[in-house]
Amino acid sequence: MHSCQKRRVHLTLELPWSADRAIQQFGRTHRSNQASAPEYRLLFTNLGGERRFASIVAKRLESLGALTQGDRRAGPSLSAYNYDSGYGKRALMMMYKGIMEQEALPVLPPGCSPLKPYMVQDFIIKAKAALVSVGIVRDTILGNGKVSGKIVDSDMHDVGRFLNRLLGLPPDIQNRLFELFISILDLLVQNARSEGQFDSGIVDIKANVVELQETPKTVHVDRMSGASTVLFTFTLDRGITWEFAKSLLAEKQKGELDSSDDGFYESKREWLGRRHFLLAIEGSTSEAYKIFRPAVREALREMPLKELNSKYRKLLSLEKARKGWEDEYEISSKQCMHGPNCKMANFCSVGKRLQEVNVLGGLILPVWGTIEKALAKQARNSHKRLRVVRIETTTDNQRIVGLLVPSSAVGSVLQDLAWVQEVDD
Repeated sequence: MHSCQKRRVHLTLELPWSADRAIQQFGRTHRSNQASAPEYRLLFTNLGGERRFASIVAKRLESLGALTQGDRRAGPSLSAYNYDSGYGKRALMMMYKGIMEQEALPVLPPGCSPLKPYMVQDFIIKAKAALVSVGIVRDTILGNGKVSGKIVDSDMHDVGRFLNRLLGLPPDIQNRLFELFISILDLLVQNARSEGQFDSGIVDIKANVVELQETPKTVHVDRMSGASTVLFTFTLDRGITWEFAKSLLAEKQKGELDSSDDGFYESKREWLGRRHFLLAIEGSTSEAYKIFRPAVREALREMPLKELNSKYRKLLSLEKARKGWEDEYEISSKQCMHGPNCKMANFCSVGKRLQEVNVLGGLILPVWGTIEKALAKQARNSHKRLRVVRIETTTDNQRIVGLLVPSSAVGSVLQDLAWVQEVDD
């Protein structure tokens, strides 16, 4: 270990029950003064209950700030298995209430069809029986052919107990319950992302073109250290030209795995007097499609084929697709998708191709509270949160890490920083 300078790979065939034991094992290969950090590979089956072991290790590591925080570019990490989070607790409660028929399930259970409602009811009966068998549903009563009971409040949010009890169930219902839990969790996280409420560490801001607008502006100087807080303003072009979109489709059609549903689509309904266009290419499964739009590159989530066909129609005319794509590409450079009468005016960036991004870099910690108070005054919830971002210019590869300041909040932030400067002086 001490003579070899190559990167080591640590294989864990079975995670221990204790997170501290797992961390102790990792420490045997992660040593001080090492030439390179080891790569950890955790092996476990697709049984839902086995995810419990990864979950407890992930939660423990996150509490230590190790392995799972700071850099989202590192690829899949243990943080993906930390189900015992705020979102995980909410997802578990929603699942339990759905199974106990107190509320409707927010997603379709695995193996069920929306065209066959009896399948959902059959799943609920089996799921309820499974939860009874492992002691999560208590005080059960059989009446009118149905099992009723209750889940105590302490269990409603106890993700660890849920994952632990899953191990006592047969594989089929174990996996279906776990898949339902994960589907609800994914939905909550997706909604949080769309509302700008999801905290995912340092966020990379990417676009086809990223340019620094002007010379960075010094907005605050710390009296003790002399260090500066600097405002950087960038212009982003997030769009996809018609030529590039056409080349993406042509490249996909060259392969043997192209789908008959790949192609350009237009919306069935008009939005503010015009239709919207997109390119759909088969994604991770034959039922999910990667979505590319003229104004905002590739969408974060894949669109189910059923949703695609219900909202859009495939275009057979390449010329019609070209005209619609180029029109939307041009219009989106000047206005957001809400049109020229948007209440947020120039500050709204929804569906806008050209976007202004403001980042405060340099000395941040001493003025963190001031910036936080300034953002708290904003009207939109998504503008109130402090977010650490990383952005790199495409012209000269200049990289900046700092706090994202919404355009609507720049004036308020600079005013408050100027007041702090006066007090310090």
